[in-house]
Amino acid sequence: MRKFYISLLVLPLLAFGAVGVSPQSEPADFEFIIPEIVGVQISTDPVQWDFGSMAGFPPAAFSAYYEPTTPAARPHQTIDYLVWGFGNGSTSYELTVEGNGDPAPACGILLGDIEYAEDDGTGTLTSGWTAFTSSAVAVETGATSTGGWLTTYQDYQVNITGDEVFTANSSCIITYTIQTL
Repeated sequence: MRKFYISLLVLPLLAFGAVGVSPQSEPADFEFIIPEIVGVQISTDPVQWDFGSMAGFPPAAFSAYYEPTTPAARPHQTIDYLVWGFGNGSTSYELTVEGNGDPAPACGILLGDIEYAEDDGTGTLTSGWTAFTSSAVAVETGATSTGGWLTTYQDYQVNITGDEVFTANSSCIITYTIQTL
């Protein structure tokens, strides 16, 4: 019977640990890993010129400039970009644009016939028209991290010279790149 009583005293000590005062506070370590991020997003569908559906095409006289049929509203392109998380805050950046070459299959429109202009987001141009090239051209620059996503807008037009020929699905790629300097 004695062994039974001793077992009753020892079992709670084994199950619940040593008898004593529990701590009133205990630290928990938190760790934060913040990456350096550089990013660009194009948030509009591909741009299209459907000359067969345009009023006033062909023009009475060449050369003539035409805006895209899709999207029909200005600005035609919304470009969101971000430079964030750089510790010293002095990282400069550059957002560039370039084309991959003349539209293919060949249709008589050259890469230099396609132009862009900066827009304020309401359809009002804030710069003159610039022809696309196959070399990177800076469209936005900054001297520090952006502190969050920024947005720039571009409108497009194409110069029709009268040398164009029937071609289905002629296209080219325009690439926007953000990089730190």
